[in-house]
Amino acid sequence: MRKYTAIILTLILLPMLAKAQPAAVDLGLSVKWASCNLGADKPEAAGDYYAWAEVSPKQEYSWDSYAWGRGTWESLTKYNAGFRLGYLMEKEDDAASAALGAGWRMPTDPEWRELLAECDWTWCTVGGESGYKVTSRANGNSIFLPAAGYKDERGLMYYGSDGRYWSATRHAYHPVCAMNLFFNSEHRYQYFYRRYRGYSVRPVCE
Repeated sequence: MRKYTAIILTLILLPMLAKAQPAAVDLGLSVKWASCNLGADKPEAAGDYYAWAEVSPKQEYSWDSYAWGRGTWESLTKYNAGFRLGYLMEKEDDAASAALGAGWRMPTDPEWRELLAECDWTWCTVGGESGYKVTSRANGNSIFLPAAGYKDERGLMYYGSDGRYWSATRHAYHPVCAMNLFFNSEHRYQYFYRRYRGYSVRPVCE
């Protein structure tokens, strides 16, 4: 009986585990991009929000709750060195790597720039959610980036109008900030902001 119970549980759990792994979409670029946000089960879903270099979503996003902050931006305990060009978070602090394993990670700032430069971006609605369809000029494949907004001490902000996606790259001159993609229906560009904010994560793999 136990043997049959184990088989039944395996048949039930395997599809659930499979859903946790996003598809890797080949856009003809240097990396493949996940089909959905980290924590989402479909392309248009917002998924979870993460502070930079933290591997779990949480209820509050502020300097008080930031893992490497001790309550203020002046008391950073990690990634706090001065000028360092291309300063990347370590694998142990990468939310995509921690959640998905098997070669997945957060994109770097240059990889976001490549996505911006080498693809066509079309503002549209998918499954009732606004965001950008990003289509490769190389092979015609595409991904959808929902305008999931962001979270800070005020709660969820600008859902449906803005997208804020972390890169794995810290700002070279300002240790309190990390690089991210910003977009709305009119603009899209790489920017930087304070690391405690809860932004979306779109994983990549080689």
